[in-house]
Amino acid sequence: MANLLHARDINSQSYPDFLDPIETASRGYLDALQEGALVSTSAHGYRYAPLIRELWDGSGIKPSDIRSKADFQEKAPFLDKDMIRAYRDGRGDPSGGMSAAVPGETVYIGTTSGTTGDPTPVPCGRRSPSEESFARDQWYFGARPGDYMAWIMFTFRTGHRRRIMGEMGIAELLFSMSPAEMPRLCEASRIYRPTFMSIMPNPLILALEQHFERSGEDPVDVFKSYKGALFGGEPLGERLRNLTKSWGLELFENTALGDVCGASECRMRNGFHAYEDLAFIECIDPVTLEQVPDGQIGELVVTTLVDRLTPLVRYRSGDLVTIDRSPCGCGRTHARFKLLGRASDQVLVKGRSILPREVLGHVECHSETRAGLFQIIRTDREMDELALRIGYDLTRLKTDVAELHARLHDRISTAFDVPLRVELVDEQELLKLGPPHKIPRVTKQ
Repeated sequence: MANLLHARDINSQSYPDFLDPIETASRGYLDALQEGALVSTSAHGYRYAPLIRELWDGSGIKPSDIRSKADFQEKAPFLDKDMIRAYRDGRGDPSGGMSAAVPGETVYIGTTSGTTGDPTPVPCGRRSPSEESFARDQWYFGARPGDYMAWIMFTFRTGHRRRIMGEMGIAELLFSMSPAEMPRLCEASRIYRPTFMSIMPNPLILALEQHFERSGEDPVDVFKSYKGALFGGEPLGERLRNLTKSWGLELFENTALGDVCGASECRMRNGFHAYEDLAFIECIDPVTLEQVPDGQIGELVVTTLVDRLTPLVRYRSGDLVTIDRSPCGCGRTHARFKLLGRASDQVLVKGRSILPREVLGHVECHSETRAGLFQIIRTDREMDELALRIGYDLTRLKTDVAELHARLHDRISTAFDVPLRVELVDEQELLKLGPPHKIPRVTKQ
């Protein structure tokens, strides 16, 4: 293995100075690296994570059974978030049986937002794979020592990304996710001229849009030093991407790679980059659990290759994706994936599959509903009609609610060609149905 993984084998060609050499590694190098790491991760997870050990014992599998990638994909049992939550609640273990019992390894514990369930604890160590992936992304986007970054505290409540900025020599300008912060954000942007912003979700863009409309400030001047902004939290619609582009601000979407680390798109706009030296990714049929070929839709499954604190092994993300392992135009050789939506959010109406991402563009294009706030009301897995609850801004009504209803109904029913029922509600009331700044996109009632 040592001979296979010698540094000179990473890439015999020159690589761009905005990429780490590992990001341009050959497929042969990555495959060899992953094979050895999967054997090591399996043994470590079994030894230190009680939930992993319980699952493997229940399946009659031991780490010694895993000698190759093929063994791993054939024998290792799957893990999902419901299992972690059940272990947490049943055993009184805040980490859900996933935080390796190594004294002194846990530095702090954050939580997820809880948009689609109760918040999940996220134990973090001294140097997590999330920090590594975030650092690589920031370097690619152009952040360098001595720069400033605008840091917006959103709903994923951890501090690891902030800490890595300090290690990179990048100073942070901290802001809360509040419309009242917009004047201060704009003022700080003019004074310190940050290089980048993280994270810039829908609510922040909408708050900035309202601020610029009220104040008359020039957004192009505010953002002229920015090389980009990381967008996350929800799907990005074309209206907001085009709006920020008109401000001179380039958005890069970011998502979680199965809670193992992060993944961002590059300037090629051809999917999220999965760092394959940090994580092993698979794509399975969510029903049969069989492997799905690259290019076809399936559920993303992720295994950490480096995290010794939270060794997630064959973790079912619940995300529907397609995977592309061909080299990217940005220079990276690692796999990319396109995120279609969460499997749990998929609804079937008269046999047609519909995901929230598909609905967004038809809602946000109207002035009264430009915030893109809506919910799919799903009473059953398969339904005879598409039921939507859409939030609107009362102050932006052009005529009356009935006319807006007719306009939305006509556009959406034409786009999907299925029976449709639309309920309009004040968007401020709709926002009360979820955690701060976010709402569940699919609900039972």
